[in-house]
Amino acid sequence: MRILALNIRATQGGAGRVAYDLHQRLRGAGHQPRLLYGYGSGIAPDPQALADPEIEMIGSRPVVLANFAAHLLGGREIATAGVAAIRHAVNEADVIHLHAVHHWYVRWAGLARMLRDSGKPVVITAHDWWLLTGRCGFVRDCSGWERRCGECGKRRFEDLPSLLDRSAATRRARHQALRMLGDRLTIVCPSRHLEQDHARIFPELEVVCVPNALDRDFEAALGPVLPTTDRCGHLFCASDLAAPGKIDPGLVRALAGEPGVTVGLVGRGNPFRDTAAVEHGEVRSRAALATLFGGARGLLFPSRMDNAPLTIIEALSAGCYVLAYPSSAAREMLALVGGRCVQSAAEALALVRSGREATLYDGISPAELARRARQIWSGAAMLDAYMGVYARALRPAGTQAAA
Repeated sequence: MRILALNIRATQGGAGRVAYDLHQRLRGAGHQPRLLYGYGSGIAPDPQALADPEIEMIGSRPVVLANFAAHLLGGREIATAGVAAIRHAVNEADVIHLHAVHHWYVRWAGLARMLRDSGKPVVITAHDWWLLTGRCGFVRDCSGWERRCGECGKRRFEDLPSLLDRSAATRRARHQALRMLGDRLTIVCPSRHLEQDHARIFPELEVVCVPNALDRDFEAALGPVLPTTDRCGHLFCASDLAAPGKIDPGLVRALAGEPGVTVGLVGRGNPFRDTAAVEHGEVRSRAALATLFGGARGLLFPSRMDNAPLTIIEALSAGCYVLAYPSSAAREMLALVGGRCVQSAAEALALVRSGREATLYDGISPAELARRARQIWSGAAMLDAYMGVYARALRPAGTQAAA
């Protein structure tokens, strides 16, 4: 089977890691995957993908910057990078699999028309809420997208930033383009709560759930699970430690000033250099990240924005207790391994102080926590699930309806 994937990144970010891992697993299973991506950090090729001839960067600095300027003014892109390369790859593919098609490298309406005209089945993994909204990938506590958008206020300056709020019109056009693909489209969500949101907005489209999974390199790096007595310290982890909503600065500073508590920070943009927190930087090595999680007592996860964060999956699979603030994603994921969220920063601080992180998980050991997580978020299970999605998408329309 020839599967074409399109994503903003090759290996970076949550969507990039899922897309890249699926690319590798498909090739290992004897299929012919191809991955086109917008750009890596600095609008440059992703160094981790340079050796793979079936992964190609299509973005360019002029197109990305022009799209950024157009989006900043009016909330939408004006050009698609690498149109000829995308069209050629679409024509050769059996299935087209879209991941994140935002952040200034494609013009969504034009891409949707190209896919419609190709007549090929299309799978879109909705890693966030972007398909539902007129601007945002992460909705937080906003409910405007459930109606029509156009209520952004100051939030229009957040990711993705826009001086003018054209989100209502953009949402209508985005949804029209999605519905144009009709019965050739399957929307895949990595969590049940996100699946429910998409099914509510698009009742006429096929929406299914395929959970995210551990990638091959991280799975391979997981070793024997250390007991709690051999673990030390607590971690905060985010791609950008200064991003609004991802990290609770007050909790970082409180824990970093706590006697006997070691705090580690994983990610770029560290704004806490004036504290005693240990800076690990952006950890790109999957083995190094597995080692960090495998040696820590807990991961503090304050973000309420994420949909199905890989960081939680990875920490649990290494036997690291996750202390997450309440959100639909965290509740859903922790419940699968028998855990619960902390109810406040004060509870998180108290549990770390007393060393009672395991009480969030009914006292199970790190080894049992890891066993459950590795079984639930197996990469092989994700591959099997996506192969089922592709097989169903390739059936004739009448056969799909009958099934």
